[in-house]
Amino acid sequence: MMDEGEVASAEVRAQQFTEMFRACYGPLLAFARRRVSDETAQDVVAEVFLAAWRSLEAMPPAPLPWLYRAAQFAISNQRRAITRRGRLDDRARLVAINATLPDHADQVLADQELAAAFRALKESDREVIRLAAWDGLSATDAATVLGCTPGAFKVRLHRARQRLAGQLGAKKSPATARDQPAELSLGEVR
Repeated sequence: MMDEGEVASAEVRAQQFTEMFRACYGPLLAFARRRVSDETAQDVVAEVFLAAWRSLEAMPPAPLPWLYRAAQFAISNQRRAITRRGRLDDRARLVAINATLPDHADQVLADQELAAAFRALKESDREVIRLAAWDGLSATDAATVLGCTPGAFKVRLHRARQRLAGQLGAKKSPATARDQPAELSLGEVR
């Protein structure tokens, strides 16, 4: 709790600031508006009066030149911040422009080739591959669906995959087929 001397001192300080604010607000705002936008000028004036409140004891008897100087510093800070934001925006635009999105055309073409090769297989081969790759069944479960043993299912799946790989290889030139991986990702049999 403040004693009477501190209360009186706080009231004197508030009175000094209020008088300075009333006398200098208009000229300071006009000073700032001549240099920056209206919105930025208001921010500058608020920043300057905050600094003035903090430095009230060191304020000269004619405070306006001190306030103008503080406003120049605040305006310089605002301009530097705007410049930094502009450079950051420019860099972000460059990154966005240079960021290349993957071309999905190659994947679409590969999918179409796989679909055509899959359609060229006999229905029995397609069903074996569907059970393993699409339905995710284990060899035992897929064998149950087909009415065979798990070992027979694994042999059928291996042969169906080979036929599919052969269909895919027939659609490609020898050089292209050589560059392609031998394994097809058609699901693993558990």
